[in-house]
Amino acid sequence: MKALITASFHETGLERLRSHMEVQHEDYRDTGKIYFDEEELIEKIHGTGADVLIVEADLVHEEVFEACPLRIIGCCRGDPLNISREAASERGVPIFYAPGRNADAVADITLGFMISLARNIVTTNLRMRNGKLRIESTQDIMKVFNEYGGFELGSSTVGLVGFGAVGRKVAERLKPFGARILVHDPFVEEKTLRAFGVEPGSLSRLLETADMVSLHCPETDETHHMIGEKEIALMKPSACLINTARSFLTDEEALLSALRQSRIRGAALDVFDEEPLQEDNPFLALDNVICTPHLGGATRDVIRHQSEMIAGDIVRYLQKEPLRNIWNPEILEVEGKAL
Repeated sequence: MKALITASFHETGLERLRSHMEVQHEDYRDTGKIYFDEEELIEKIHGTGADVLIVEADLVHEEVFEACPLRIIGCCRGDPLNISREAASERGVPIFYAPGRNADAVADITLGFMISLARNIVTTNLRMRNGKLRIESTQDIMKVFNEYGGFELGSSTVGLVGFGAVGRKVAERLKPFGARILVHDPFVEEKTLRAFGVEPGSLSRLLETADMVSLHCPETDETHHMIGEKEIALMKPSACLINTARSFLTDEEALLSALRQSRIRGAALDVFDEEPLQEDNPFLALDNVICTPHLGGATRDVIRHQSEMIAGDIVRYLQKEPLRNIWNPEILEVEGKAL
């Protein structure tokens, strides 16, 4: 067997796979190459002779499965939507993926956003650097204290919209601060939320109550633009919105308008409708917004996590051992393997 790996992959995962197959690793972060053209990917697979393919962003659609005798697919994502599940399952090809691989990383940056917004860290830093914030007298000091002193997380109410892997990690990090945590997630039972030490509630109640509203749910038909003009109007003028999940959870125009008019205090955004983030993006012109270029899940630790998860399941599959993260378990019924 031979594996072609275009995803970022840690050396420990590579070594584990090398004990079972030949490995060719071409990290897309180094090559700058993402295969959006199926014909290019097919040519690459044929050229390497790979029957195991591990990707992160490459598109592996029907055409690839038709042209290449793939035996195993690994996808270093929590949502392997770039892989044709139907085409893989028709051919009995397992798709291994990495749910929650970046939960800690995204939770960390979310908490960083919360602290920065609560204490005006980014705002005061930028204004001091560009000369907009000067302290030359006692009156200036008092003005800075009053305007930028902010508040402690322990005195605040944080609303988490979505309580999956990331939402739970954020809640874990918030608990030592003593914050009140409200959660809206219709797919998690109320008893589960209460057992976790958070308060369940409706989206409207959360928006009306929270000092920080943080989004942690996938984009679906139901969640698309779930935070629009009407929902933002429910938020307190002193509240902030954080989005490290998917940009299309919010109506960007409605959010931009609310921030320009100071109808909410601020926002921290790691995701945008148009990426990569361009220098003329209107959010970058606002002093009350923290912008980052989709960095939430980009730590070096995430690479290690996803590598261990994917390599582990591939080895378990080859050794006919119980699997942990297979996206198309229906193929196991045919093969007689057990999860």
